[in-house]
Amino acid sequence: MSIINKDDLQELEKEATVLLDCRNLMDKFEESKRLVQSDEISGAVHIPQMPFMFKFDGINEGRHPLPEQSVIDELYRTLSNDGKYELLLFADDNSFFHTRLYFLFMLYGHDVYLFNDDLDALRAQADDFHDADVDLPIKFDSAGSVFSRDIHYSMETLEEKMQQNVLLIDVRSEDRYLGITEPIDYKKGHIPGAVNIPNSLIYTDGLLDLSAMDHALDKLNEYDEVIVYCGSGMSATPMFTLLDHNGINVKVYTGSFSEWITDDSNNVETSPNTLEGVHFNER
Repeated sequence: MSIINKDDLQELEKEATVLLDCRNLMDKFEESKRLVQSDEISGAVHIPQMPFMFKFDGINEGRHPLPEQSVIDELYRTLSNDGKYELLLFADDNSFFHTRLYFLFMLYGHDVYLFNDDLDALRAQADDFHDADVDLPIKFDSAGSVFSRDIHYSMETLEEKMQQNVLLIDVRSEDRYLGITEPIDYKKGHIPGAVNIPNSLIYTDGLLDLSAMDHALDKLNEYDEVIVYCGSGMSATPMFTLLDHNGINVKVYTGSFSEWITDDSNNVETSPNTLEGVHFNER
């Protein structure tokens, strides 16, 4: 799994690489199609958010459940032509759709590239990439899922881990974390013990800033594990991607807050928790 920028494109064997356009608008399926159609990138295959980034009858509860292994395996097989081609994922500024799919490919054991740079640079070279004329899969088997990497936690596992030396990070906005406002879920606040590091702090000029957490890495390494979550498991993946890139033992609680609140026995906090000795500057 590799994160690359525009300078790395020259090292790719472009004619053996397929571009995956992960641009979407959250839960807006038709609008997402129109967005991509109005600004197509030559040869790129658009990956819709459902069922390839979440699936309503997927593995966990919450608003955006994980797709089963068969969904991601079949997507990879189709796009890579059974491994003949490499896959390069991209999205637009401040996005989490490409990191979500990147996480899913990683979870199920498929190596892909993530493009983290100015989209215009990729657009200028798009004709050099393989033009994959494929139909996305629509049928998937119902076999159980096997995770190739231990990077996903269920609610039950999270509850066990919360009693151990772990750090829980909530990447939602401060207002949602504190329960001041909640535009989507029916309860306000955060999972007990979580610290708030909003996604806005890890993006610079629309791109994931892979050095944004450098000043906190020593502190994070004091924990056995770092677990990240958001509202539904989608927007937790940029922080996961950043921390994994920097060697942190990080997991995603994929059900996130929207699953946590489905169990009435689970407490919710509205008071802040801090990461001692680490300060984050708002961007």
